[in-house]
Amino acid sequence: MGSRSIDLQASVEDTFPKIQQKIGTIGFEIKSVVPNQSIIAEGGREFKWKWMILLIILLWPAAIIYYFTRKMNSVSITTTPNKEGGCKVTVTSNGNKGDDVMQMIMDILH
Repeated sequence: MGSRSIDLQASVEDTFPKIQQKIGTIGFEIKSVVPNQSIIAEGGREFKWKWMILLIILLWPAAIIYYFTRKMNSVSITTTPNKEGGCKVTVTSNGNKGDDVMQMIMDILH
């Protein structure tokens, strides 16, 4: 799990669409959107392929249980306006793919 924040000179109205577009192009499913405030998105489960293959070969019901008990990769983005006209963006992630998405969002904001 990771978390990063950045203060921007751009307004929330300019920043939020960029973030929303990036989330839409990376394959994460958007679970919740509050316009110009927050986005919550999920994408795939965090599991190890070597364990999955081993469990499928040895005991396939355990593979199903293993898969469905793994946490979802997710990312949560919150934007808050500043008094100076800019905004603050806070991104929180879960899982390796969530961390990758967090980095992609930070890259487009710089």
